[in-house]
Amino acid sequence: MKRFLAIILAGLMLLSLAACGEKEDEATWKLGAVQTEGNFEHYFEHALGDHGNGDAGFDFVMYDNLNSALMSLNRKDINALSVDKVTGDYIAAHNSDYISIEETHYSNIQNYSMMTMESKTEVYNLLNNAIKDMKADGTLDSLIVNELKAYIESDPEEKDLPHFDGAQTIKIGVTGDVPPMDYVAANGKAAGFNIALLTEIANRATVNFELVQIDSAARATALSTGKVDAVFWTKGFVCSNCDKSLAEEIDGTVITESYFSSPAALVMLKSDK
Repeated sequence: MKRFLAIILAGLMLLSLAACGEKEDEATWKLGAVQTEGNFEHYFEHALGDHGNGDAGFDFVMYDNLNSALMSLNRKDINALSVDKVTGDYIAAHNSDYISIEETHYSNIQNYSMMTMESKTEVYNLLNNAIKDMKADGTLDSLIVNELKAYIESDPEEKDLPHFDGAQTIKIGVTGDVPPMDYVAANGKAAGFNIALLTEIANRATVNFELVQIDSAARATALSTGKVDAVFWTKGFVCSNCDKSLAEEIDGTVITESYFSSPAALVMLKSDK
């Protein structure tokens, strides 16, 4: 299963509440999301079938990257964009035209992790062990407080990753579609929380990371073709109000322990709220 099922579900309740108000005469609401590879039919079946929202008049629109999704929102091609709360807060903080609304009904949580191929056992163990150690010794908590939360209000600071002569190099795919987690500056240089995370892992494991920019929708292909060795992913989600717990599994891949969790949110134009 692929990413954003939790986020799509997150939008349904808020959209249904809005649809019951001044927009109740509109025939269809359109909810956008940044797409990962694969078939989203299972999302629709769960969101519209299991929850009985088949007659609610929702359409889902998938985008290859965040920029195209926000452009569509600005054109009012969609009514809302479904993201995680950290990304929603960042978008709203950096553009006064937007508002970010946390989803509370389904209590969906996105668990950020890293994904690699099953065949890359050494890469998986290096990443997973470092994340486990950082969770155990409090480093992750410190990074979240001192790095991530600060980035929401200000652009992430560009930092060079450590380099160790003669050390192993691991290629990491970055998309820029989940600021300030996975963030790429206007000059094309990656920054943000995930760079702080990779810096800590590099220093612990004495390894070099090479960043490769890819589209969000091409992450699995980039892995399977060897373009990158690992990507940032999500380790499934829990929908507590609908008794669902789904993992984001792709054949031939493995996912590390999560390093950060965030609830879902909707980004809307203030003029439409």
